[in-house]
Amino acid sequence: MEILRDGTFSFNIEGEALARGMRPSKRSPRNAKYLVKCVGAVGLDNVLQVIDGLETDRVDTIANILDAFPYPQVFVFTNVILVCGRQDIYEYDGTLTHVLGPVTAGQLWSAVDFFDFIYMSNGVVAVLRDPQSKVYATTTDQPIANAICNFNGQVVIGGIE
Repeated sequence: MEILRDGTFSFNIEGEALARGMRPSKRSPRNAKYLVKCVGAVGLDNVLQVIDGLETDRVDTIANILDAFPYPQVFVFTNVILVCGRQDIYEYDGTLTHVLGPVTAGQLWSAVDFFDFIYMSNGVVAVLRDPQSKVYATTTDQPIANAICNFNGQVVIGGIE
């Protein structure tokens, strides 16, 4: 490989090496013929492919959620994608489907999922999704919280009212 005085050089990379994509670990040995950095493309099915434009994959919330920043909130769970406004909850599966609301407005939503079961709260109301019927409902049986997380399969909440 020749390096010119202005620092430019030319280096040919074989198609097979490009198609392997990103290295599986930062501890991969040198000259293993993996990409270390790749902007705008991925190695998929042994072909280097351009990433699809994000413009076509955006969720159109303008028609449904008119709340100001920081809404809408998006939760990507195991089986469901939720899009939450200040008072309304939507499921997203290509289109937005209104599943609950309006509920009393509070702080930001915090939520956990266990496959089809969802527990969420905004500091003012608690919401559960029934795993069998997949129906959302407010509840007084569960605590209202400002923060919720899944810690090794156990629900941990904070800011209990």
